[in-house]
Amino acid sequence: MTQSQPELSPYDTGARCEPKLWQPNSEAVAKAMRSGDAESIGNVDFTDDEDRTVVTVHISRADSGVFTVHLMPESGDDQIRVELHSKKGTVTIEADAGRQV
Repeated sequence: MTQSQPELSPYDTGARCEPKLWQPNSEAVAKAMRSGDAESIGNVDFTDDEDRTVVTVHISRADSGVFTVHLMPESGDDQIRVELHSKKGTVTIEADAGRQV
């Protein structure tokens, strides 16, 4: 009988960046709030297979109810492409074709 090899995850192969929460639990969130560092709450770093941060992401909600996804590239803006997948289809935003406001 041979043992089967464990299947590699997309994180293991480098196909996906791995999420690393800035505050991994509610105690860390409370500490950040007490320190006045509320702006970092909800930030998630996505790291490559060498544990380097590729992009930091968080989502905010406006008073109107609209959600905004904030992407802060660490590897250079030209290394990030955004794909929005919705019921209406997929929209791709290339760094050099993006609109600035």
